Amino acid sequence: MRTLLALFLIVAILSQSLVNVGVSMYYHLNKAYITKQLCENRNNPAKHCNGHCYLSKQLKKVEEREKQQSQMLKDKQEEMISFQNEVLPQYFACLRETGFASAYLTKVLTPVFADSAIPPEYLD
Repeated sequence: MRTLLALFLIVAILSQSLVNVGVSMYYHLNKAYITKQLCENRNNPAKHCNGHCYLSKQLKKVEEREKQQSQMLKDKQEEMISFQNEVLPQYFACLRETGFASAYLTKVLTPVFADSAIPPEYLD
């Protein structure tokens, strides 16, 4: 089971880093088709574009997708930090006030979140 998980993680990490290589390989393997069918300058052979415009567009798409994914990851990370710093302390305080805190919560989870469960002191 651990081997499968490790293999999956390796493939996931490598696939992210090899996307640009894949786009470039696709371009080189299908250069004739791209030059004849997909190139913006196919009607103007004097520019000698040979499909480089298509390759640059595809690489820009990949870069934009990576930026979008990293922004989503950053937003989720900020959301988790906000949840940990705002919601969890209120939840534990409510459990303590109402007396519904079980032995598990008081003995196991409270020490884990002890730092975040104590609100900061405000200086007047």
